Amino acid sequence: MGIVFEYPVAFLLFCLLTGALYAFILYFFDKRRKTAPGLIWSLMGLRFLTISVIAILLLSPLMKRTVTTVDKPVAILGIDNSLSIVLTGDSTYYRTAFRDQLNRLISELQKKCEVKIYSFGEKLSPGLNTSFTEKETDIGSFFTEVENRYSNRNTGALIIASDGLYTKGIDPFYAGRKISFPVYSIALGDTNLRKDIFIRKITANKTVFKGDHFPVEVMIGLDKVNGAKSLVKLKQGTQLLDSKEIIVKEERSSVKLFFQVEAGKPGTTRYSVQIDPLEGETNKLNNSRDFFMEVLDTRQKIAIVYEAPHPDITALLKAMEGSARFDIEQFPTGDLTVPADKFDLIILYQFPSLTGATNLNALIKTKTSQLYFLGSHSDINAFNNLKTGLIINTKPASFSEVQVVVNQAFPLFSLEKGDPALFDGFPPLQAPFGVYQPAPLSEALFYQKSGAVSTTNPLLIFFTGQDKKIGVITGENLWRWRIYDFIQNKDHVAFDRLINKIVHYLAVKEDNSFFRITLKNRIGENEPVEAEAEVYNSSYELINDPEVNITITDQENNKYPYLFSRTTKAYFLNIGILPVGSYSYIATTKVGKNQYQQSGKFFIEQINNEYFNLVADHQLLNRISKSHDGEVVYPHEMDQLANKILQREDFRPVLITGKRFSDLIGNPWLFIALLALLTAEWAVRKRKGM
Repeated sequence: MGIVFEYPVAFLLFCLLTGALYAFILYFFDKRRKTAPGLIWSLMGLRFLTISVIAILLLSPLMKRTVTTVDKPVAILGIDNSLSIVLTGDSTYYRTAFRDQLNRLISELQKKCEVKIYSFGEKLSPGLNTSFTEKETDIGSFFTEVENRYSNRNTGALIIASDGLYTKGIDPFYAGRKISFPVYSIALGDTNLRKDIFIRKITANKTVFKGDHFPVEVMIGLDKVNGAKSLVKLKQGTQLLDSKEIIVKEERSSVKLFFQVEAGKPGTTRYSVQIDPLEGETNKLNNSRDFFMEVLDTRQKIAIVYEAPHPDITALLKAMEGSARFDIEQFPTGDLTVPADKFDLIILYQFPSLTGATNLNALIKTKTSQLYFLGSHSDINAFNNLKTGLIINTKPASFSEVQVVVNQAFPLFSLEKGDPALFDGFPPLQAPFGVYQPAPLSEALFYQKSGAVSTTNPLLIFFTGQDKKIGVITGENLWRWRIYDFIQNKDHVAFDRLINKIVHYLAVKEDNSFFRITLKNRIGENEPVEAEAEVYNSSYELINDPEVNITITDQENNKYPYLFSRTTKAYFLNIGILPVGSYSYIATTKVGKNQYQQSGKFFIEQINNEYFNLVADHQLLNRISKSHDGEVVYPHEMDQLANKILQREDFRPVLITGKRFSDLIGNPWLFIALLALLTAEWAVRKRKGM
């Protein structure tokens, strides 16, 4: 124990001198007193102590103490609260006796340690919950939370009670690699195979176009059904589209089926795959599965205009041909034989050109968006006269090799997580050398880097006008980027994705309506239905004065009216959880004399991932426990689990010694001492009539 001052120790002498001077002036020069000298000196001493201590306290002294605390070990218990636990034959046990066993385990552990309890499923929550109603299982998030929260604690053991089946998140084995304390597993569920035929996976495009024929791949899983036959049906609502018979020749196998479907009317359509149940099959909940398809009415029409072949043209075509959303036409002579306003985007490769053969005046006057590629055959002066938003002051035939610098704050569309690092390594493009002057209202995705010097000259920049969008790529030899992507990743996915994002952003038409509703068209049954609304006045300014109403209609034609709540400048509505099914909505508002209406559809999807695999994965639990110096126990061994953990040599309290500082001013005993000094002095003075 000691006292620490924030000020130099020499200040203590000043405090003592202050106390002595105060006491001396108070008593020594008072000639009227005829008090005995000894008493005077005693009173001076009392006043000296009081004033000196008060002066010292003004220096904010701190009391330093060495404190030793006992940190009890922590045991963490995680309970798998997902539906798959009770879909086996032991559901009654898990709803009754299992909870009693857990409570006994917790009580035994609490005698010598601190127990933290969590339940996990589709989300993680503190406390013991054994309702087993969660529609998904995310074991990885539980391990991540434990590692983040308890890595610096005296954690003695982690206990996870689960069947080892996860339907969401990352692999639990890898999620728990950083955990540094023992992991014990209580193996729940049933590892026995039962007669079962189920849909393992459905693979189909999320977006198709009206009239297209798209493939649907269905992976069927089969357990203990050797020699059985079944019929797999593909339906749209109640309409049967196709069916295929499967004959099983092995005890446990998988069958892959392919269906071909024609996209019907535009909108979101629900399809279902159904398997006729087998005789003796106990779990029939996994015999059907839905999937959704968004059918678009038209593709985005893209025109590519160029005068001479170039590898860049091929790279662009290859990138866009992989997307079903684009309808591409080429004009290699540089002449548009179709009116420009029939397209959503026109790509002008090295136009205006030095030959000056093509007149772009008619194109410039249209509301069609444009993407310009500049290169060695571009007429830069003529390009500047187009007033696209970018002016380049350069000398004729003056070019330099420039590389990519990614603008991390680019707001118009998002890049995939690993793409910026790849783009930074792209080979250089040949760009005009000079002074670049972009318009103020512009957004650059790529800047130029010349050698080791990063500049603010744009390599890829976008401009948005009142009626169209314009993009400019200020370099040629883009084909090198596509080859570099293949060298690095053995495919062209990143490059193609970049081109598709650029083209899609420029080609998509802006929504200029005065009333907008944002509501997802596919929502899980465990998600709340949330909608946002925006209302604009005639000056196209956001307002939220008028009321916004919405009426939800379910598939039984029941109507439910709601009123949006106002936010700062818009509207928000949380409808909550709705039953599985299809819904439509009509939203209305009135601005002045103008009445606006928006309508649409959405689907509440059934989350049935827990039904598709009921064979417990105890091997996963064993891998996790063995890699963390733990072991796997079964429910009938739970009563011995507490002893196994408590008897570990590394499961013990930890003494933590540290220094603690406290403010002396707040010490009650010091206050009492000062009060006693002042009281004693006052009592003597009162008694002596001083």
